[in-house]
Amino acid sequence: MDALRLDLRYALRSLLRRPAFSAIAVITLALGIGVNTVAFNGINALLLRSFRIPDSDRIGWVMLAGPGNPHGDVTLAEFEALERGVPSFEGIAAEARIPVSIRTEQGAAQGWSLLVTTNYLRTLRVKPALGRLFTETDLTGTDLPVIVSHRYWKEQLGAPESLGGQQLIVNGRTFAVLGVLPDDHEGPGGLYAPDLWLPLARMEVLNLPTEQTSHPWLTLFARLKDGATRARADVELASVARELSAGVEGQHARTATFYPMEDGHPDLRQIRPLAWLALAAVGIVLVIACFNVAALLMARVNERQKELGIRCAVGASRGRILRQLITEGLLLAAVSGAAALVAASWSEQLLATFSLPSPIPQRLHLSVDGMVIAYTAGLVIVAGILPALLPALQATRTNLAGSMQSESAGGTRRSRTRNAFVVTQVAGSTLFMVAALLFVRSFVNAATTDTGFDTEHTVILQLSPGAYGYDADRARMLFTDLGQRLNALPGVRRASLADRVPFYVGFPNVIEYSHDGTDCSTADCRRATVYAAGAHHFDALGIPIVAGRDFSEQDLAMGSRIVISRHLADQLWPEGAIGRSLRMGPNGESATVIGVAADIKHRNMAEVPAAYIYRPLQPRNYARGLSVIVRTSGDPGAMMASIREQVRALDPNLPSAAVATMEERMRMPLWPSRTLAGFLTICAALAVLLGSIGLFGVMYFAVSQRTREFGIRSALGATRRRVVTLVLNEGLRLTVPGVLLGAIGGYIAGRLLSRMLFGVSPADPLTFVATALIELAVTLLASALPAYRAMRVDPLTALRE
Repeated sequence: MDALRLDLRYALRSLLRRPAFSAIAVITLALGIGVNTVAFNGINALLLRSFRIPDSDRIGWVMLAGPGNPHGDVTLAEFEALERGVPSFEGIAAEARIPVSIRTEQGAAQGWSLLVTTNYLRTLRVKPALGRLFTETDLTGTDLPVIVSHRYWKEQLGAPESLGGQQLIVNGRTFAVLGVLPDDHEGPGGLYAPDLWLPLARMEVLNLPTEQTSHPWLTLFARLKDGATRARADVELASVARELSAGVEGQHARTATFYPMEDGHPDLRQIRPLAWLALAAVGIVLVIACFNVAALLMARVNERQKELGIRCAVGASRGRILRQLITEGLLLAAVSGAAALVAASWSEQLLATFSLPSPIPQRLHLSVDGMVIAYTAGLVIVAGILPALLPALQATRTNLAGSMQSESAGGTRRSRTRNAFVVTQVAGSTLFMVAALLFVRSFVNAATTDTGFDTEHTVILQLSPGAYGYDADRARMLFTDLGQRLNALPGVRRASLADRVPFYVGFPNVIEYSHDGTDCSTADCRRATVYAAGAHHFDALGIPIVAGRDFSEQDLAMGSRIVISRHLADQLWPEGAIGRSLRMGPNGESATVIGVAADIKHRNMAEVPAAYIYRPLQPRNYARGLSVIVRTSGDPGAMMASIREQVRALDPNLPSAAVATMEERMRMPLWPSRTLAGFLTICAALAVLLGSIGLFGVMYFAVSQRTREFGIRSALGATRRRVVTLVLNEGLRLTVPGVLLGAIGGYIAGRLLSRMLFGVSPADPLTFVATALIELAVTLLASALPAYRAMRVDPLTALRE
């Protein structure tokens, strides 16, 4: 221990003696370790860390999967059957995500809630931060209970010390606030961060549509009893699943499974390969940082040859010198690791830029826990030992006694190794830069691609009246009145309705069709994606009608007329589609084609034209919710307040929070390419920064060691321009091979990821030219100060020293 303390004290003095060198090394390693720690913190919170639930190894999801229900949601009746039929569970709880209307002083606002069973929070072993949880008595009294999140309690309720008298008007009914959940509460819903928890047993007061609750809509989880096993629970679940399958005619077998939460959510397991690939990418940044520091330490060891020779002469063993140099490397890495943990504590803000652009509240519960600290400690050990090991080994293999008499001892060999490190750094930064520019160009191409309809003057309002107590007739009257009001507003060119609009989130509505009289109930037919649209739908979206006409009010009343996409028309009737008929669905409903619409982008920018059928809105569409399309003559953002005002005038209890311009809605389909481009740009920026720091450090210390040489050159008549050119050429000799190697690696990476690129080739010449120019500029900047220092060397002073 005394020797270790002595090594640490000497290492600290040595690093403080050269603050410029130490600062460069610490900043370099802090960047490399920091970006890896932040990335791992996000992956840990999303995929690795256990839920913050007591005895979480006994709790898991219960999924009843079947045809058309891959996520295993259940109906209320199925939940009750599972609750009765699985005695291995201490408790089985259900949740459902429901948007609700919350009355505020400014009017109705949309809130996000969880409908939960009474035992839901108790099964999770949640302790409220304030107030209490649901009890059985809350299910029968006249008071309607609600529990709020810590965020809602603080931001919307003003964080009162007492909940007495606190009430919320939800979907037109008054609820008493019973409790506040702690800020760090993390339920099995993962990223979903609701505002309210409402009792499932009182859902009738929320006026939810019967149609919604008759479909699978509940997510289940359960806690095993003490002594019960997962295998026994699966046997009991399989028995219940067989009973449920046997009771429905024509239904395929259902499967019920218990998924322990310790294993992670089954849906999230699919993104694990992508997460590890991203972590490997940022790992390359750390490798570049290690090469950077290794080159700096190489230059530093070369500078300290006399010191090391003296220590060897007075009795220090080579092992002791090796230990001392590695201790210095570990000390640098430890300081950098501490800075990385500080950055990880800010991960929530740093990673928020990559969050989904969704109106649904999301929160990734990040924390610097033991796993993150252990991961960072491992990086510190790697980043402390590896960069210091090779310089330390080379220093101890040198004739240390001879180095006391010659400054150049071992210099050539170390210089070549040091230069190889710099070339590797430049190659790594070039690879990242090529990849980043390719994906940035891909994102720009996707964002500027012609969608086939008007995205610059369109506002979309999504309303789901059925979720707030409207039946189909009331919802239809609401949408009719709203359309009339919107069409009368100044600045509105056209308002219309549709069950969905381009770039919607969710699964497409697909229908079988035939144009030759084939009965699709007995034969396999072609399939097309179907939209339900209102009058003047294509005019509202700015979609050109290439033949025939748009929907009219009379077409909605008849319901047997359709508009098809140009691609479908060219497939079926290239000589002309107007007046032709299609049979659609298992019932073979006949519909006449009255128009052919231009092909547009529906889900993403890379899709090719496909078969689409637009049919008139039907009564059942209104209660489910519709998208209101408003095409403006000016700035669409300026019309959003007026649109909300019209909704408020018709029903002050109906929230209209889901209002967005079409350009804002397009952020969701563009999110993957934007995220990938942003991620690679950050990695490229860090790699280039690390490469420039490494090049600067090597050039700076090389100039310091060549002071006598530059003095002699100047004494012999070399001009300052000649000296500067000499230093800059040295930097370019290190950069050019690295750029060539990195460009080759970038091309290979681009070919491997070519399916993810849009509108740009992996061999795009503009990308490679831009990368080379950036690397050249970085080289000149990194060499500028060392070149200036070399130019300022005084020949007499250099010769005297």
